[in-house]
Amino acid sequence: TSWGIWIGFDFGMIAFSGTAFTLAAVVHIFHLHQFHAALRPALLAGLLGYVAVLLLLVLDLGRPDRFYNFLLYFNLPSPLFEISWCVLLYSTVLVVEVSPDMLEKLGWPRLRRFMLRIMAPVTVIGVTLSSLHQSTLGTLYLNMVHRISPLWWTPILPVLFFTSAILAGLSMGIIAYRTTARVKGAVEDSRVITGLGIGVVGVGLLYLALRVGALVVNGSLARLELNDGLTMLLALEVLGGVALPVVLLAIPALRRNSAIQWIAPALVLAGVLLNRFTITLWSQTSPIAGAQYVPSLMEWLTTSGILSAAGLAWYVCVRWLVNFEEGHAQESAN
Repeated sequence: TSWGIWIGFDFGMIAFSGTAFTLAAVVHIFHLHQFHAALRPALLAGLLGYVAVLLLLVLDLGRPDRFYNFLLYFNLPSPLFEISWCVLLYSTVLVVEVSPDMLEKLGWPRLRRFMLRIMAPVTVIGVTLSSLHQSTLGTLYLNMVHRISPLWWTPILPVLFFTSAILAGLSMGIIAYRTTARVKGAVEDSRVITGLGIGVVGVGLLYLALRVGALVVNGSLARLELNDGLTMLLALEVLGGVALPVVLLAIPALRRNSAIQWIAPALVLAGVLLNRFTITLWSQTSPIAGAQYVPSLMEWLTTSGILSAAGLAWYVCVRWLVNFEEGHAQESAN
């Protein structure tokens, strides 16, 4: 049978947490310092998102007491082995990336200056690790060619997973930045929101081209004529979760609208989450005739509890750690 909601939310949260490596690459690798004010909320969202992912994964293991086995037994050909190591190492990188704010609060200036000096190489390592496991999540499904609907299965699944993670990362960056501004009672910089919105348009168009191109190459367009539940899911995902927000953000007058700046990124995140759940659950055929999966109450309670705790932790950290004015000051200085 297909996987359950824990894995679906895990894959969705990993994509959402891509906001950390996306914004880190934008600021530290591409030197687009005008987005520096959005970096700290994104890093916190990424770190707490990965903590939530790790907690959900421990629950999902058949033997949670053996969660450390991948550290002891090396199975190099396994995509899951690479993902496990990359998630562990990247979570460590995220702790380093958010440490300057913590060290500032603790009054340890020397250690904080050291962390800031090594931030560039740490960012390169983090972007590399994140790129590896974001794409390898798609590799997990490549051997399911006879299980997954041809509307979703394609040899370029790793590329689609990586591209959609960047798309989700930019969208989460907008939401995290705007939410942080309201939590801190600070004034938003419209250039940050507009710039990230333009990034969503560019990456969204690339993703649409790859997605439609994969359907054409697979010869799956005729499958759309069935007009069944799967085609409706595809329409919701591609049209509602990518095409519509791209159109909304591509029009300058709409892109400057405050409501659209909330709605468009939220649509992208909903579309990416729908993609992960569809591939994990609804697009898969069961080898057992008549088998059905209905999430238990415990699955829903544990999932909502972990995600709510991550959201609360992000709110507390934003109020206590993030210096919004300093972020804008560094942006101006650069």
